[in-house]
Amino acid sequence: MSPSVVFQIVNTIVLPAWLILIFFPNKHWKTPVIYTFAAAMSVVYAIYVIQGLGDFDMESFSKLEGIKAMFTSDEAVVTGWVHYLVFDLLVGHWILKQSQKENISHFLIIPCLLLCFMFGPVGYLLYFMIRTVKTKKLG
Repeated sequence: MSPSVVFQIVNTIVLPAWLILIFFPNKHWKTPVIYTFAAAMSVVYAIYVIQGLGDFDMESFSKLEGIKAMFTSDEAVVTGWVHYLVFDLLVGHWILKQSQKENISHFLIIPCLLLCFMFGPVGYLLYFMIRTVKTKKLG
């Protein structure tokens, strides 16, 4: 399967997971479904990582030029993209669970989730700021 097709598949797979976080935040089946979506994408990630191990150079991680060189193939870009999708989804799920523990309104969390989906750390940052204001604690 071409990297372009895999890219389309993972982008399609992740959308329902984010919709579940936004529209079904209190459903008991939410967590296993989110973890299943993340696990499915992790399998794709693992396959690409294993296929690329022959070209792996640990020194590449210590230089910007090395990182840029690693992402010159479509396979490497898809691998990186899946990495982002999985971690952003898991952080989004964490944000939702933490906000529920802190009794923060879901309407305040929706923008955090949307930003986490599109811009990962920015969504976390917004959640951190909302949580800090609402709970009056940093930790």
